[in-house]
Amino acid sequence: MSILRSKFFAVPALLPVLLLSQLQQDTQGEQGGISNQQLNEQSILAVNWVQQSGEYRALTYQAFNLAQLNFDKAKSKRIAHPAIIVDIDETVLDNSPYQAGLVDSNNIFQPATWNQWIKEEKAKAIPGAVEFINYVNKKGGKVFFISNRDEKSVKTSKNNDLKIATINNLKAVGFTGVDEQTVLLKGEFTKKIDGQENTSKQWRVDAVKNGSADGKRYTVIALIGDNLNDFDETVGKSNQQRRTSVDNYRNSYGMFNITKGIVKPAYIAIPNPMYGNWETGMYNPQAFKKQSPFEMTPTQKNQQRKESLTRWLPKE
Repeated sequence: MSILRSKFFAVPALLPVLLLSQLQQDTQGEQGGISNQQLNEQSILAVNWVQQSGEYRALTYQAFNLAQLNFDKAKSKRIAHPAIIVDIDETVLDNSPYQAGLVDSNNIFQPATWNQWIKEEKAKAIPGAVEFINYVNKKGGKVFFISNRDEKSVKTSKNNDLKIATINNLKAVGFTGVDEQTVLLKGEFTKKIDGQENTSKQWRVDAVKNGSADGKRYTVIALIGDNLNDFDETVGKSNQQRRTSVDNYRNSYGMFNITKGIVKPAYIAIPNPMYGNWETGMYNPQAFKKQSPFEMTPTQKNQQRKESLTRWLPKE
């Protein structure tokens, strides 16, 4: 997740202060408007599609089969130390029960409840993920799990409880090669930019490449995620920008390329209709004199969701 994310309403990467302020104002409702509970109803079909449909499973199996073809191709070309980087949430672990738990409530995604879900270690594996990752680890590759989950639930604590829980959960569902060095969460390998700590995933990807992660330099041949930001965090905020980015890098989706001896990793997308930057990409908060999508009310979000539709209406 992972992550600029928007857990249908927001997510662990774009978070805390704005979300909490939004919760305070949204639970009050607005005259003539809708509540978060009503907005949450719109997620029912998406969550059911993930949990119930054969089509969702077909697409995840397809994605991991394609990833295996890329790995086998890299091995055949004798690429040194091939590595696969996977996001965690909605890429290898299924958090749809958390999303389903928001239905019939006036709640939105909150760090406290999200961390509680993580610490229960109940997420199941995405179909096809265990087989693929274990195949790579067995056949001489290395898989790194790079996520914007936080390491700990209390910033001042020395106990990395969320990382421990994440590692436990990954192991429990059958993933091999899971340890402190291969699971890299938000807050690890950060950089100071303009005096501020920058927690971009890119620094963790770089750590895999330059040997900082586990002492060995790897060639990344594939990035797997449910969000375009898992591949490139500069894809843009609006959906128009994001669609343009996909079109510009269309040759990267599904296959890695070697240009002048440099490997350009494959981008392999896992379907996630429940939440993500695609949702916040629909919103124009400035239309309501807001600075961020997370300051928008449920009614404002609902309005812009409808306005984003391309519609055909039958003649009366």
